[in-house]
Amino acid sequence: AVVSTQSTGIEFGKIPFFSDKYNFLNQVFVKWCWLWTLCLVSLISVLRVALKRMPIRHLYLVLLRLLFGTLYWYSLTTIIDGLKDNIGKCTLPEFNTSKLCRTEGGSWRYFMDISGHMFMLVFCNLFLESHAATEEDGGVFEGTVRGVTKVMVSLFELMMVCTVIYWHSPAEKILGTLTGVAGYTLIF
Repeated sequence: AVVSTQSTGIEFGKIPFFSDKYNFLNQVFVKWCWLWTLCLVSLISVLRVALKRMPIRHLYLVLLRLLFGTLYWYSLTTIIDGLKDNIGKCTLPEFNTSKLCRTEGGSWRYFMDISGHMFMLVFCNLFLESHAATEEDGGVFEGTVRGVTKVMVSLFELMMVCTVIYWHSPAEKILGTLTGVAGYTLIF
């Protein structure tokens, strides 16, 4: 999922809603996708223990993975934000910090802006899929878990497609995707 208008030469007409980084889906689901993932995986796991579909020791493993996932998310977003603020150049040559540049009306240009959307959406999708995997004959609870997870994963995938089409260079999207896969691989 690393094809874009820049890499294919295909010109798509921008859909104002999806190209606007302030749209509802981006602000509520993408910006908060780790919180949604954390809540959904926690709820699924706690209910599985309560319904005796999962031993309590598995809940501890899930909670440990969520803790490591949270540490990974926080560490990477902090590092990425720090890099963006310190490795770049202002369009106004007299300013050398991101904050001062923007305050004075300039634009801060990054050398490389790892796609945080791709990082988080890939990471969250892998996390959700691995924790929501269920048996086919699991009853109403497991069917509901599969349904809710599919809706969330589909929403995250839609937002990945929007990211691929509208934002970041191909290299930034690839780097963001690899960062998400790497975090998942480290934790699992």
